[in-house]
Amino acid sequence: MNSAPTPSGTRLGIWRLRLAAAGRPLVERRDRPFDPEAPVVDVPDVMRYVASARVSLRGPLVVEIAGPGDPLASPESVLRILALIHEHHPEVLTGLVIDGPLLAEYTEELDTFGLGYLVLRLDAASERTAERLVAGAVYKAQRLERKEAARLLLDESRRALGIARRHGMPVAVRTTLVPTVNGEEIERIARLAARAGAERMDVVPHVPVEGAPLRHGGVPTRGEMDIAHDQVADIFAARAPGRLQGPRVTDWISPGRCRDVDIDALEAVDILRTLPDPDGNDTPGQVLPHRRAQLIAVASRDGTLVDTTLGGAPLLRIYAVTPKHIRCLGTRHLPEGILRRRDGVGDAQGFLRAVVGCRAIVATGFPQRAATLLRAVGIRHIAIGGPVEEVLDRVARGTIRQSV
Repeated sequence: MNSAPTPSGTRLGIWRLRLAAAGRPLVERRDRPFDPEAPVVDVPDVMRYVASARVSLRGPLVVEIAGPGDPLASPESVLRILALIHEHHPEVLTGLVIDGPLLAEYTEELDTFGLGYLVLRLDAASERTAERLVAGAVYKAQRLERKEAARLLLDESRRALGIARRHGMPVAVRTTLVPTVNGEEIERIARLAARAGAERMDVVPHVPVEGAPLRHGGVPTRGEMDIAHDQVADIFAARAPGRLQGPRVTDWISPGRCRDVDIDALEAVDILRTLPDPDGNDTPGQVLPHRRAQLIAVASRDGTLVDTTLGGAPLLRIYAVTPKHIRCLGTRHLPEGILRRRDGVGDAQGFLRAVVGCRAIVATGFPQRAATLLRAVGIRHIAIGGPVEEVLDRVARGTIRQSV
């Protein structure tokens, strides 16, 4: 975390920029079916919105990625967004609204990229209720039917709370109250969230969606919402004295404190105010592009050939490439262990320390997790073999297009 919230008694206007930047579904819900035609903001537009908000708004900014799918089902773009915000706007608090099943796969990356908080959607405490809320799921490229999806969601949501607590990730639970479906389980959900270490729990009303199977599930009355809020408040207030006392990260996103940013207003911000001055140093009319000075990591056994995959390389050779020279600066060892040989990464923090400062990594092949992580931090991963100096020359000139 980069900043601590102000005490709960202090009124502080906090801007929250909610973005739909996750285009892949995980859990298919019966109250709000996934819309494949829903617009999704891409990485460049996210960064443009964040930069525009920083120059046009006064006060703290929270960037929350909340769909239309599960952010962790779109890891390439979402991790890239977190990495760029962490690098260029470290003062901005970032959050993800997730379903839970994929948290274990990306915990290290989320920690590395400075994720500020998680919002876990938790709408059921029993399998029977979960079955009424979900229609299916797409999990690890497998299609799960309704019963399997309900069991996955319930089990993995509880597991996600435990993972977040062990890794010190602040978590808020968000429950949608559908009176005829989960109205009797709000208290059980609150007890589960409180025991698992959630900082807060918010209950929001069900809003019927035309064409959804649960469109007739009912809209909670004001009295039903008040009862649910009172149940949650009593359970969270009864926790052990001293537990989660003091400033809490999720106080930043509490109702009444955040003001949502109008994206249409950001469109009117002069983009030139958010960009660095152009360098204007490019010389047109070259037969080949100039070599761009940079550090490049190479998976090579003896330094003469690119001849091994990232997962099979015990170390990387680091080269400084300038317009006139190619010079080997030495080697950096990669994390050891069978996990790295399988996914190319192993310990994410150790892996990133080995490649820090590099603009590109060249190897004969890249496992999927390594490719995802490198894309997220903006390092090109180029799958090619051949003489090291020839490959480095082409990489620095930008004439190699083969990236996996």
